[in-house]
Amino acid sequence: MKQPSKARLWGAGIVLSAAVMLSGCGASGSETVGTAEALYKKKCLSCHGEKLEGRIGPPTNLTQVGAKLTRDQIADQIAKGGRGMPGFSGSLNETEIGTLADWLAEKK
Repeated sequence: MKQPSKARLWGAGIVLSAAVMLSGCGASGSETVGTAEALYKKKCLSCHGEKLEGRIGPPTNLTQVGAKLTRDQIADQIAKGGRGMPGFSGSLNETEIGTLADWLAEKK
């Protein structure tokens, strides 16, 4: 029986190590949703409403924002603001903006 080469064993070890490390990374889906909802309540609720319905006219309604904007467009809007909305890049970090954008992009 032929023995595997050292290079093949080394490569398999790297793949296995990466899989183990990645399996423990990040928040679970429910934790991410909880984080997004907490961020929303803290930073967005006053203008966008408790149920994303919008409190300052139709442009603030986010109930179907994911059908209108991509995740990246949503993240950009949160970070930079515009069209009457303030930017939040000074008070939210990239991870928080991404968490909100991911959550809002699912609203279709």
